[in-house]
Amino acid sequence: MTFCDLSPFYCDTGGGIRTYHRAKIDWFRRQDRHRYVLVVPGRRREVTDLTPHVAIVRVYGVPVAHDRDGYRVPIDFGHIWSVVRRADPDVLEVDDPWISGPLGLLLRRFKVLRGRLASFYHSDPIATYVEPRLGGAGARGPRRLLLRGADRVFYRVQAAYDLTMVTSVTMERRLRAHGVTRIVKVPFGVDQELFDIARPAGRPRDPIRLLYAGRLHNDKDVRVLLDVLPSVLARPDVEVTVAGTGPYRDRFAAWSHPRFTYLGFIRDEEAMREIYAANDVLLAPGRFETFGLAALEAAAAGLIVVGPDEGGTGELLEEMQSPFIFKAGDAASFLAATGRAIDSDRDRMAGQSRALARTYGTWSDAITRQVQACETLAEHAGAPS
Repeated sequence: MTFCDLSPFYCDTGGGIRTYHRAKIDWFRRQDRHRYVLVVPGRRREVTDLTPHVAIVRVYGVPVAHDRDGYRVPIDFGHIWSVVRRADPDVLEVDDPWISGPLGLLLRRFKVLRGRLASFYHSDPIATYVEPRLGGAGARGPRRLLLRGADRVFYRVQAAYDLTMVTSVTMERRLRAHGVTRIVKVPFGVDQELFDIARPAGRPRDPIRLLYAGRLHNDKDVRVLLDVLPSVLARPDVEVTVAGTGPYRDRFAAWSHPRFTYLGFIRDEEAMREIYAANDVLLAPGRFETFGLAALEAAAAGLIVVGPDEGGTGELLEEMQSPFIFKAGDAASFLAATGRAIDSDRDRMAGQSRALARTYGTWSDAITRQVQACETLAEHAGAPS
C-alpha cells in the first residue's frame, strides 16, 4: 500500500506534529511492505528520498513568523495536486481542518485521490480557537449564532472523511456527540529511551525541579503558567525550567530569577531526554490537548505530572488516578495542585506514572496501530464506525 500524509504544520521547530511524523518516518523506514510519502511546506520545492519507499516532498510555503525554520503555510496547491496524483495513495491522511482537510476533500471530489481519505484529529479548532474568541458557552446574540454556525459547518465537514483518527476517548466522545461516527482511537506512544532513564529511588528532595516543555502559546495555557510562576518560585526548595518557543518566548526569556532557567527550543531528542532526567515534576497547564503527548513522555521518564481536568492530559491523569489535577484555566487551582506535587511522595507517584505510560507502549507500537487501522480502511468498502 501507499500512504500519503498532507501536513501543513510540520516544521523543524514544531512540537507534537513533528514528533508524530518523525515516528512515522522511522516506522516506514524499517519495513519494505508499504510506501510512505510525507508532503510538507518548505522554502522551495524539494524531494528527499530517505529510502526507496519513504520520501519527504516539500512544496513552497510562506513563513508565518520571522523564524525561517518555523511554521509555513503551503500555497503551492497545484504542485500538491500533482504529487498526490503521481503517488496515487491507497490512504491520504490530512492533518488540519483549514488547509489539508478541504484540499483532501477536493482531491477526492475530482477523483485525483482514488484511495480513501483519513483525517488525524490533532487539534480541536472549535474548542481551542473559536469558542474562546466568541465567548464560549456563555456567548449571546450574534456571537452565539456564529458559534453554532461554526459548529455545524466544521462537524459536517469532519463527518465527510472516510475515517477520523483520534488519540483519546475525550476527543472520540466529543466528535460522536456532533454526529461524526467513522472514528478509530489510535493513542500515541513514546520513545523507548524515555523508559530507560534511570531514576534512583530516594533522590534528594531539595531542590524539587519543575519543568514546562512545549510551545509558548495561548492554546497551551502558558498565561496560567506565567500567573503562578512568582508564587512557585517563592518556595526556596523549588527550581523551574521552561523549554520551548512561541509568542511568549520574550516573556520567559526576560524572566530573571536565580532558580529559573529558560532553555528555548530544544531540537535534539537526546538533549530533551536529559532535561526530563534532570527534572521531577512536569507542569502541563494546557486544557486543549487532544492527547497530552508531553504528559505521557514525562510520565514515561518518571516525572509526576500536574495537569488540568480537561482534554487529553486530563484523561491521562484520570487514568493515573492522579491527585495533581487542577481546574482548567484556574491559576489558584493550578498553584495548589503544583504545591501538592512538590510535597508528594515523588518516588511512589513517579512509579505510578511510568506504569501507566507503559500501557501505551512505544512510538513503534502507536504507528503499528495506526497503519493497521488504515489497512482496514483501504481493504473494506466501509470505514469503521
